[in-house]
Amino acid sequence: MDAEPNCAICSAPNHAGCVCESERLQIALDQAESRAMDARLADIREWVLAHARHHIQLAFQRLTTIRQHAQTAYLNSLPHYDVYMRFSGAPPIHPLAIAQLQSQIAEAHAEFKRGIDLDWRASVLRYPEVLDYFYSLVDLRLPADDDRKVLQPPFAAAGYQDRGYVGESSRVGSEKPKKKKRRDSAGMGRMERIRYTLPPEVPSPPTQHPGYGGPGYGGPMPGAWGR
Repeated sequence: MDAEPNCAICSAPNHAGCVCESERLQIALDQAESRAMDARLADIREWVLAHARHHIQLAFQRLTTIRQHAQTAYLNSLPHYDVYMRFSGAPPIHPLAIAQLQSQIAEAHAEFKRGIDLDWRASVLRYPEVLDYFYSLVDLRLPADDDRKVLQPPFAAAGYQDRGYVGESSRVGSEKPKKKKRRDSAGMGRMERIRYTLPPEVPSPPTQHPGYGGPGYGGPMPGAWGR
């Protein structure tokens, strides 16, 4: 007696090497994962990105502040710079001194801009490290295998009501001859009594529980459809 069920999808024999069930299980797993994790992953992604950007920008602002202080100190150390700024770039000094000072100021500004670009580049290149760090702070925990919620999930604790397919019993030889009915007063033809037969009982799904299938359920899934 063969107790191995045929494929639940295409009804192929168990020994036929059918992959329908494993393929459908993978689809169901992907869909369940999407329902359970998409919203959570989106929240985690947004949280990680926000904190990473804040850290990178804060670090860059600190570097910029340091460079600005260094730039200001250097410019103030240049000869005639104070007079140059007081007279808005037209101080009463020799033109050669003005030209030399303007050249030094331009060179200092160019060097400052190069430094700012280098600081920003160095900050941006740290994104992988910073993103990894904030992702590492996210706490995802799976329940233990001996956890009561794993051993006794709601749908199992409620009891399965699916009794499988129950076919109708054979009625061969049990039917009685149908009685004829008299014609009515309107002269209608003979009518046979109509017998209504209910279809075979449809297996009911497992009893659901409000907590089943929600984001908190993280039990392991078998490798095939309940086998």
